[in-house]
Amino acid sequence: MDDFNNNYTPAPGGDDHTEPQQPVMEPQNETPAQPAQGTQETPREEPQASGAPRAEEPRTPYQTPVQHPAYQAPYQAPHAEPAGQPQPPKKKKGRGKGIVIGLCSVAAACLLFAGGAVIGHIVSNNGGAPAGGGTTAGSMPTVQISDTPEYDPDNYDVVNGLAGEEIYKKVSPSIVSVIATGGSGSGVIMSEDGYIITNNHVVEDAEQVMVQLSDGTQMPAEIIGTDEQTDLAVLKVEPDGTLTAAEFGNSDELQPGEYAYALGSPGGVQFANTITGGRISAINRDVTINDRVMTLIQTDASINPGNSGGALINKYGQVVGITSAKLSSNAFSEASIEGMGFAIPINMAKEVVDELIVNGYVAGRPSIGISGYNVESADGSIAGVQVDSIDSRAKAADEGLQVGDVIVAVDGTPTPTMDDVNEVKEDKKAGDKITLTVYRISTGKRLNVTITLMDAHDLEGEDPAAQDAQSQQDDGSQYYQSPFPFFGW
Repeated sequence: MDDFNNNYTPAPGGDDHTEPQQPVMEPQNETPAQPAQGTQETPREEPQASGAPRAEEPRTPYQTPVQHPAYQAPYQAPHAEPAGQPQPPKKKKGRGKGIVIGLCSVAAACLLFAGGAVIGHIVSNNGGAPAGGGTTAGSMPTVQISDTPEYDPDNYDVVNGLAGEEIYKKVSPSIVSVIATGGSGSGVIMSEDGYIITNNHVVEDAEQVMVQLSDGTQMPAEIIGTDEQTDLAVLKVEPDGTLTAAEFGNSDELQPGEYAYALGSPGGVQFANTITGGRISAINRDVTINDRVMTLIQTDASINPGNSGGALINKYGQVVGITSAKLSSNAFSEASIEGMGFAIPINMAKEVVDELIVNGYVAGRPSIGISGYNVESADGSIAGVQVDSIDSRAKAADEGLQVGDVIVAVDGTPTPTMDDVNEVKEDKKAGDKITLTVYRISTGKRLNVTITLMDAHDLEGEDPAAQDAQSQQDDGSQYYQSPFPFFGW
């Protein structure tokens, strides 16, 4: 979902929502390809300045990172450290871009991406597959998914699952606290040589990161790669010996009603390796978080600030999800909402994590290279996504798409909203061609424009033409008048 944002605030009473419609805006001087205002394809909305008051607004999905006020991360006072103590390495350059998501942790207020959200861990290897990340000589580690134990009526552990104390004893050594520049969260050790999975929003934009093991040992960590779209990140530490890697289970085999556990550092490192329990509440739950629709596991295992990046564990002690968000009350007025946490399914996370380890980013993700917003005419005859800007590096800029065009269909499929455009686009890959049916305001006609999808990674960073576009906009140039009335904001 990297081409648009939905500007969605959950409506009271449920998950269903209506996308806000905005009036069609006229392009500036019918410019064939007005440069994008930013690198990511997001809706036309001014970003809130860091530190600006937020009291009157619902919290964003990503909440402020959790860190106990009395705790001081070692690297935050480098001049006070003993001479010769190694400084934590900074984030690798060119290994992917830290995403500007909200903040970390799970607290209160609407659907939150926890800067320390729910945590879970792995516990038993019942499948034959190696626990944690598997490696071969000369290769990088990958997430290994163990089989779910086959049903055996005579085996208590298979029928009822492991006892909570057994799960904690097995999984706790594989859970870490993640202490980033702006706060703290949790992580799951995926390989004995020090690769760790966490949430992107826990370490985004962090200059330095420390990891605390379950025995209290702290060591610097390097950010290997991050992915905003899936809220996943991979860290790497250099341990003196081998670490205890978690065992990962098959999240596709989860059933609502199963026992579930979350393991992490709610409230910061002083509450490291806290385990909570509950049930798998739902699977394949589509939720909108930070203007992106994600398919997640829902659980009522208690999630609190600091749990983000930890493990969601099944009844067999296998990590089946990376906890990242919870639903809370602020976005729903005074309603009390408890026991609604969410985790990224490990089967989905595997592909992303493996690629982050190899590339530092997810390659091949399709992007049109535009920003836009939902519009609809007063009579309902035109409904689609109006192009607000086109990144100058995108091929669409030279293939006929214009700022102001309203995309009403993609490859013949009607697309009245941003989500509809993205749903069709996400079935493609970078380099594929798609046909956009657009309504062009200057002519009042519909036409087909065939464009080439870009690799989203190639559009990261500042659009080199963005500054020029801003200068043109500020020179007093006129916008066209709308030829007919449109639905309001």
